[in-house]
Amino acid sequence: MGINYGSYTSEKKRRARGELHEAATQSISPNQIFSSFCGVYGFFLFGIVSDPPDLFLTIPRFVAAVLIYLVVLEIYRERRDRPSTYAMRGCTLLSVIPVALILTGVRTTTASRSLSEFVVIAATLLMAQGCIAQYRALRLSGQRGGVSFPMHAMLYAKDFTGLMFGMQLGWSAWSIILMHLSNLVMRLPLMYRYWKLPG
Repeated sequence: MGINYGSYTSEKKRRARGELHEAATQSISPNQIFSSFCGVYGFFLFGIVSDPPDLFLTIPRFVAAVLIYLVVLEIYRERRDRPSTYAMRGCTLLSVIPVALILTGVRTTTASRSLSEFVVIAATLLMAQGCIAQYRALRLSGQRGGVSFPMHAMLYAKDFTGLMFGMQLGWSAWSIILMHLSNLVMRLPLMYRYWKLPG
C-alpha cells in the first residue's frame, strides 16, 4: 500500500484551508490500493480454507484488510471519481466471499481451495499492475504526496519474509511464493521513482 499518513493529513488540512486545490490523495493510485487489498485478501482466503484454518495467515490479514478498506473509503470520500468508486465497490463485493464460506461451512473442500489459489494468482497479477499504476501516478503528479517510502520499504521486507515463509512450506505454497516474488520485483522501480521525487 505505502501511504504517508503525516503527509496525507498535512495536505488534507491545506486543502481544507483552500491552500491546495488538488486532492490530498492525488499521488495515491486507487488501482494500487485495490490490488494491495486483493493481495491481503488472497492470503486471508487461503488461510480460511486450510484444514484446519491457519490463524497465522487469517488474523493479521483480516486486520490489514480492514485497514486497507478504510483507506479505500477515505479515497472514495475525497475523490468520488470512477477509479475510486470501482475500488470501493470491488473491495466491498470481495468481502462477501469469506463470510459466505464461513456461513456455509464449505471452507475445506477442493473447490474452495482451488478458489483461494485462483484468488492469490489474480491478486498477484493485480498487484503487479497496481505497482505500475502507482509508478505512473507518481510520475504524472511529480510529487510524493501521501505516498510513503518507509512504508514501501516495510512492505518490501514483508514480501521478503513472506517469500521465505512460502519456501519453508514447500511446493504446496507455490501461489504464496509466486505472489511475494512478483511483489519484490515490481516494487523496486516504484521505490526508486519515489526516491527521485521531491518531498
